[in-house]
Amino acid sequence: MSLDLPQTIAPKSLAEAGACIEGQIDLGKMTRLAEILSEDRALVELKLAFSRTGDGVTCITGSYETSLQLVCQRCLEPFAVKLANAINVGIAFDGGALKKIPASLEPFLLKQETLALADFIEDEILLGLPMSPMHRLEDCAAGETAAAHHPVRSSPFQVLKKLKSG
Repeated sequence: MSLDLPQTIAPKSLAEAGACIEGQIDLGKMTRLAEILSEDRALVELKLAFSRTGDGVTCITGSYETSLQLVCQRCLEPFAVKLANAINVGIAFDGGALKKIPASLEPFLLKQETLALADFIEDEILLGLPMSPMHRLEDCAAGETAAAHHPVRSSPFQVLKKLKSG
């Protein structure tokens, strides 16, 4: 799974210790993500810090960075996308504890004491992906065709502008 990280973590214990972990995870081990990649030979660099709020909420903060080979939804050719996102998660171990999580943190309900680290990071990457990945229009093989099929139209509110000025 990982080049230098544990497969599973115990967030509550790590938060009590004020631990930080840093390392790399192989994208090839992330099966849900592999389904949408054109190539899964890359690494995810991550830095995570574990802490607790004053209310006792277990927090995972940090960041991840990776470069993915996605398939352009316009021309169906592969292209590279660099993702670098922050992670700000508050963990609740039961439904009632979700109310304690501050608004600045994403709530995460964990029903057991341990968490598969690769699955957690895979979820964060999936949330950070563009909805419909595409090259920039000028870099896309289908860019000229796409531009021809989507001519610039006048605003439907142009009529209202004329009425207002008249």
